[in-house]
Amino acid sequence: MLKLLHILIFIVICLIEIVYNQLIIQPAELIVSRYQFKPFIALCTGQKSTRVVTWRSPSQIDIEEDNNARITVERKRAGLRLRIRNLTENDQGIWKCLGFDQDGKSFSNTLQIVVKIPITFLSEPIQYAELNSAVLIKCRVISNPSAEISWFKGQNRIELLSSNYEQTNDGLKINRVSSVDNDIFWCQADVIETGESKDYQIQVILAQAITSSKITCISPCAVEKRTATLICEANGIPSPQFSWFYGQNDHAMINGVSKYIIRGNRLIINYVDQTDSGRYSCHTFNDFDKKGQKTEYILNVIIPPYLLPISPIEISIDENFPLKQVGFICRVERASIDSLSLEWLYANNTSVQAINGISIDTTQLTTQRLIKLNFSPIRREHHGNYTCLAKNLADVTSTVAQLIVKYKPVFIEPKMIDVYSVPNYRAIMKCQIDSYPPPVIQWVKIIQEHDINQVILEDNHPQVIDIFTKQIGSTFYETQLTYNPSEEDFGLNFECRANNSRIEKHSITLQHAEPPGPVRVPEIKPSSNTIELNVQPSLDIGGLPLLQYIVKYEQIDVPNSLRTISFPVVSNQSQTIEIKSLQAASLYRIQVAAENHAGQSVFSIPIQAKTFSGEVPQFSLSNASCLNHQSCLIKWFIEYDGGSTISRAEIFYAIIDGTNKVGKLSKPIHIEPYTTEYEFKELKPKTNYLIIVRLFNTAGYSEEKIRIMTDSTSICKTGCPSKPSVFIIAIIITGIIIGATIIFILLILNRVLLTRHGYRNPKSSRIINRRITDDE
Repeated sequence: MLKLLHILIFIVICLIEIVYNQLIIQPAELIVSRYQFKPFIALCTGQKSTRVVTWRSPSQIDIEEDNNARITVERKRAGLRLRIRNLTENDQGIWKCLGFDQDGKSFSNTLQIVVKIPITFLSEPIQYAELNSAVLIKCRVISNPSAEISWFKGQNRIELLSSNYEQTNDGLKINRVSSVDNDIFWCQADVIETGESKDYQIQVILAQAITSSKITCISPCAVEKRTATLICEANGIPSPQFSWFYGQNDHAMINGVSKYIIRGNRLIINYVDQTDSGRYSCHTFNDFDKKGQKTEYILNVIIPPYLLPISPIEISIDENFPLKQVGFICRVERASIDSLSLEWLYANNTSVQAINGISIDTTQLTTQRLIKLNFSPIRREHHGNYTCLAKNLADVTSTVAQLIVKYKPVFIEPKMIDVYSVPNYRAIMKCQIDSYPPPVIQWVKIIQEHDINQVILEDNHPQVIDIFTKQIGSTFYETQLTYNPSEEDFGLNFECRANNSRIEKHSITLQHAEPPGPVRVPEIKPSSNTIELNVQPSLDIGGLPLLQYIVKYEQIDVPNSLRTISFPVVSNQSQTIEIKSLQAASLYRIQVAAENHAGQSVFSIPIQAKTFSGEVPQFSLSNASCLNHQSCLIKWFIEYDGGSTISRAEIFYAIIDGTNKVGKLSKPIHIEPYTTEYEFKELKPKTNYLIIVRLFNTAGYSEEKIRIMTDSTSICKTGCPSKPSVFIIAIIITGIIIGATIIFILLILNRVLLTRHGYRNPKSSRIINRRITDDE
């Protein structure tokens, strides 16, 4: 019934409006709601005597008929239609329809349009905040009707209640940014009228402005005709971005294919030339600090040194002509003067020293960019190549100056004067020659009879074993003649001749070798069955190397015991030889001689030596005591050294397990040969050990063994009570038990006796009864 009443009231209102209002608007609602960017139309009609003139916007502008306009009117037979092709926020408000009747009386009607705008967020999903500063997290919300804004933080969407956060029209203000603000923030918008709700996620990142901006250049920085790389470096969060500029007017540099290449913070300049010198700028910025910093770098192109070639010098020197002076000039054709240096080097790359007639002139290095190398006077030692080395910041370059010195061959020390040999044993003659140009070398035998007869020795000569010549340096040569002499050749001169258009000779006399002088035996070392001899040859070895030592020895007072043995000579210095398989405890007479290809020396003065008895040392273990649970002292007594010196002593030990099995022996512990005790430390408590002691001499070694057991606990040395035995402890405990039993029996007997005495004594009975009565 109530619903029907509402419908009747609505119909009555509409009839009243129709009767009294001359202009009718469709749609008939007084307030119309439509979404933004949607089309909208409305029709305004009048009565028979009323004409609709126009539609007027909320901004009091009369709408004209224009088919191309966003808002237009269309004349229809029934009235005037308002067409809005897409609604905007500015279209919201009261629209008027205007008209007049035949009498000119004006009429109007209104329509209110509400433009609904869904929730729209104007914000960046990632925003930056500098530590310890105030920052606004921007989040602007557009909606119609207006939305209610709320802020939350973190994945769990915690509501922001702290006073450090203030909500503004444009977002959320953080009064002081801290590390906890490096998180997700949620901007939530709610429209109560429509029930619409949306949220927007904003990632807040702690940021840092651009600092420490600088440009560096990989050294060497900019070398002509090479590549230069400029590196722009800066600190900032998020990571810096880079822009490159060139020149005073800061022309932006564009990444190119050939000349300029930009790769991140690097500017690569290919094939650098002089036109690339100048100012380069790097603008460093990031999403937080858009302004950033700008850094400059002045690029100076470096020209590597270019040297002019040096012409070679060829000169001939002779002792019959005055000494000459020559020199080289090393000149820089083109180079950057920064850190420019010039120096002269030998062929082995060591610096030329101003010695032996060589001088270096650097006075014109700065002004003329040249350096001189002078030779005054020129010598044969100056022959060779000299390198002029030029350096600057860009590069190192060099050029070679060749000095050719021609001189007469020179024989180099040590010169061989005499050569010793015997018939049919090879004689070796050597010569070393310094010569330029390279010489022709010959060997000549000089026979002096009535006339001097010269025989040129060649490989096909019957007595020539070999002729060998080789170059041992740039101007040095060595030649060697190996010759098989006959008896007639001794006393003759052999000439080594070098010819490089000038001839030089050197003579070597072939001498007959002699047997060596007597041998000395300064030291003898006997053992049980060997004797070592230290043999020294005579200073006069006869001109030929020693071949062998001959040893003659015999056992004194033993007939037919004479023996002779030989030993090869290792060198012409002292040598140790050993006579083996001798009888122990025997006296021997020994003589030594030396032999070379010329013969044998006389035997040395007889010497006597006695061998040892040939027994191993004899000793016994005298005592073994454990000082505590970790150390034991072993002592022994040496009874006899076996006739030779005890050379070394060794001790071993091994653990014996519960089954009496001996474990692995330790490494030998070396001690002094004549030591008679040794203390073992860091042993295991309550453990059995096997100890082995060995003594060595020339005959071998002997050994003794002993078993020991360490204590279970450490032992006090002084002032400690002795440990009671188990038997004594048992006696004490038994005595205590018997004493306690006797005392207990006596107490029981005493109680029994007292009780019986009470029953027999009437007085005591009456007293007891009285006490009982009183108690009752």
